Amino acid sequence: MKRPTAMLALALLGLTGCARSTPSSPPLGRPFTAPPVRASAAPTPAGDPLPERDGTVSDQQGAEENTPVPGSLASSPQAALLRYALVYTNWRAASLGRHELQLAALAVGPARLAAEQTAASASAAAALAADHVRNTGVVLGIAHGQGPARGSWIVVTEERTTGGGPYAGLPQSAHVTIARVQQWGQGWGVSEWTPET
Repeated sequence: MKRPTAMLALALLGLTGCARSTPSSPPLGRPFTAPPVRASAAPTPAGDPLPERDGTVSDQQGAEENTPVPGSLASSPQAALLRYALVYTNWRAASLGRHELQLAALAVGPARLAAEQTAASASAAAALAADHVRNTGVVLGIAHGQGPARGSWIVVTEERTTGGGPYAGLPQSAHVTIARVQQWGQGWGVSEWTPET
């Protein structure tokens, strides 16, 4: 009989954990007995700049993200997508930040924001640079989306990634991206770029 009792005690110990809960160190979250807190009553993170708290972006910043960089527009949707795809697929890790800023200059809206965020994030670029990663690609096709992708464009590229570490010996492969373009006057720019594979 001692054996089942000992096993039950070990199981309970495993479920409750080894640490003791004391009044000076409350558990994470709120106790079940505490009333729920409304999301609007939750404290605002101290690190957010005042103009961006509560998810607001100034009209000026929103307008800048949706305004093309002078000279960045292409003469047709296909030309805009081809140029963006070639820049997107041909890069070296050592200059990834500059590369992303080049993509941002060719885009507006969500596509520009994504490129700017990637450019600002140096942690991934450092790991890629340590392995000397490089990507080269060509565009195989650009076509109007059909069915659920109607209103979008489908861009197919063939890419080869080289480098050390986990990137050594990767085979060349095809990639599919769903994209959108937007027209300003006589020119076109990429507004969304969503790689699917």
